[in-house]
Amino acid sequence: MLDTENPVLRRRFELLLKAGNLTLLLSVPFLIVTVVICYPMSHHFSLPAQVAGHIFMVISATLIKIGYISRCVAQYSLSLEVK
Repeated sequence: MLDTENPVLRRRFELLLKAGNLTLLLSVPFLIVTVVICYPMSHHFSLPAQVAGHIFMVISATLIKIGYISRCVAQYSLSLEVK
């Protein structure tokens, strides 16, 4: 664990926590929308739109993972419970 008594370092981890939370907040609905476009509503969209949906599905899933890992690292470094 890092020395988070340093106010500058603590502030950076607090910002990392906020960034991780924001990334999760934005990427989860984005993933849900792309899943809806690609699977149950696919007959309403053209093939290029479905291909773009699948590409963005991979991107949004990756952003969820990055946001979650950022959040866990920040919580651990701030001595918070990691969930």
